[in-house]
Amino acid sequence: MNKILFNGDSKLELKKVQDNSVDMLCTDPPYGYSFMNKGWDKVLPDVEIWKESFRVLKEGSFICVMAAPRSDVLWRLCRDLEGAGFNLSFSNIEWVYHTGFPKAGDTKKMIEKRGLDGQKYEGSKLGFQPKPAREIIVVGMKPFKEKSYIDKVLKFEELPENIQRTYPLIQTPKPSKKEKHMGLSGEDKPLKKDFGYKKNYSNGKEYTKGIGKNNHPTIKPIKLMSYLITLFTREGDYVLDPFMGSGTTGLACKLLNRNFIGIDFTKEYFDIATERLEVSREELINTLKIKVQGELF
Repeated sequence: MNKILFNGDSKLELKKVQDNSVDMLCTDPPYGYSFMNKGWDKVLPDVEIWKESFRVLKEGSFICVMAAPRSDVLWRLCRDLEGAGFNLSFSNIEWVYHTGFPKAGDTKKMIEKRGLDGQKYEGSKLGFQPKPAREIIVVGMKPFKEKSYIDKVLKFEELPENIQRTYPLIQTPKPSKKEKHMGLSGEDKPLKKDFGYKKNYSNGKEYTKGIGKNNHPTIKPIKLMSYLITLFTREGDYVLDPFMGSGTTGLACKLLNRNFIGIDFTKEYFDIATERLEVSREELINTLKIKVQGELF
């Protein structure tokens, strides 16, 4: 796998990439509501990043952009992608993972915190915050100049079999600890309070318990990103991720014999991704317990 990695602001680093040179964008950007109080997740990406991504993609290339199922942030993301020029007249894909917990407030407890009797509100919840068990993948495309899909298809010698394997939903669990930390050599690190992991006290210091070096809070499973990349690319294609995080999209590219361009602003996550991407394809296959590409799905 050829890989090109940039540590910096994507709207600036993307200027180093040639026009019409990338075959797909597959990314998990900030969702715009400050997950786990992360500063980088408080706002949606700068639309200039989408405009630069549009420029470097080839005509007819697809984009898969992870998003929250919340209507407000999902709408704003789609607005920004359309504003950058992408055609979003495609059905979304949903990732279902069946974990998480409802976030609605307990009315009785909140009233009792004010020193009042909240007994009659037993069982009542504030707001509508159902169990977070799914996320949305927005599917879009950079428009092409041909008059129809058939005219576009006729430019290729053959169609890949993967276009027959498109499903509107993929169900796969979040990554295991082994998958998260694969390829990393670090030991337990001093706890940073905003990571939200369980504490382990040793010699008077707080340490994260068994997390190695990968402390990114929104790691996606390799199987999920592999599914998306399989749908919209061939072997040898270049896949772009302008919000690389800890490098899962790149690992999926290595697994599937695609090339990878990854960018991340945060130096800590960039370093984690760089180390993870040194893992061998054989180790990826063994960790995911697959024999051939088709068994991913």
